[in-house]
Amino acid sequence: MTPSLPLDGIRVVDLSRVLAGPFATMLLADLGADVVKVEPPDGDESRAWGPPWWGDPAERRSAYFASVNRNKRSVVLDLRTDAGRTDLDRLLAGADLLVHNYRPATAARLGLEREALRARHPAIVVATVGGFPGVDADRPAYDLLAQAVSGLMSVTGDPGGSPMKVGVALLDLLAGLECAVGALALLIGRGSTSAGSVQVSLVEAGVAGLTNVLANHLATGAEPGRHGNVHPNIVPYQPFAAADGDLVLAVGNDQQFARLCAVLDLPVDPGFATNPQRVARRVELVAALGTAIHRRRRAELLAALEEADVPAGPVNRVGEAVAALERAHPEGWVTTVDGMRFPPSPVRVDGEGTPIRRAPPLLGEHTAEVLAELTQ
Repeated sequence: MTPSLPLDGIRVVDLSRVLAGPFATMLLADLGADVVKVEPPDGDESRAWGPPWWGDPAERRSAYFASVNRNKRSVVLDLRTDAGRTDLDRLLAGADLLVHNYRPATAARLGLEREALRARHPAIVVATVGGFPGVDADRPAYDLLAQAVSGLMSVTGDPGGSPMKVGVALLDLLAGLECAVGALALLIGRGSTSAGSVQVSLVEAGVAGLTNVLANHLATGAEPGRHGNVHPNIVPYQPFAAADGDLVLAVGNDQQFARLCAVLDLPVDPGFATNPQRVARRVELVAALGTAIHRRRRAELLAALEEADVPAGPVNRVGEAVAALERAHPEGWVTTVDGMRFPPSPVRVDGEGTPIRRAPPLLGEHTAEVLAELTQ
């Protein structure tokens, strides 16, 4: 039996493709929403973004596609046709939320602009994810472009190196998360307010997501630079090389720093007692810490730091990170559904993980099923 989930009974029509929108709707699906993924006849383009594949490559379930499309049903509708748009309206008539990532001009051609939707479906909540905000909303964008335009690449990488993108499509994920939060806020508020719409763009999410780096710029007017693996405002907060592997220290307060010095058998220097002092003498301090850490074996040192309640950890490869989570959850962390392996949702409800109820769907796998429901 599938346990009751917070979004049981919520119907989401998902017209989005690639990553940001599908990630948002997967978050909702994991929490129990019935997400109907409406795809064009040739499908979400990320279905072809392989290898690797789950199953036969001809089924077009790339690992990329599968990563953000579990717990959904797939319906194929050709929205370029009157019949496709009619079936979409039938779907929307019984839906609580519509999510799409069409640019405004395309949405208008398909009858999905805000006013047209409100006229036909006055109760529905609409959530959209775009690339650029405001007057630039019709510009196309992928995560890489957003990372460049938002300033994120300019502060990522080594100080003397070239701008660097983050290793995953971070702004797609950030925008998708904010889209899901905004949609949930409107769904919760429907009892006291009229249904509305929420818009999120990758670029605006990226600039706002610079958080403390942006705050430093707004406070001083100075242009932030690249700091590599160190932190502009906190020391020590970076990787170090132990005798047999790399680890990170994330020392956020003066008490943690004092305990770090005790673990490393370093004398307490009053000139390093506060974080502003440590930032001012960064080079000197990091050199002393690096020498002391390099004498120790990583596992032994990390155990001592954990005992002293100093935030530290190994620099893991992806496989090592997965293995660590498997050890942390004796019941198992990775779930296998239909021969496909998935991480769980990191959201636990009442202490329990949310189940993976459906594997990522084949293209159009549920078209007949979903359309038949509309006649009941």
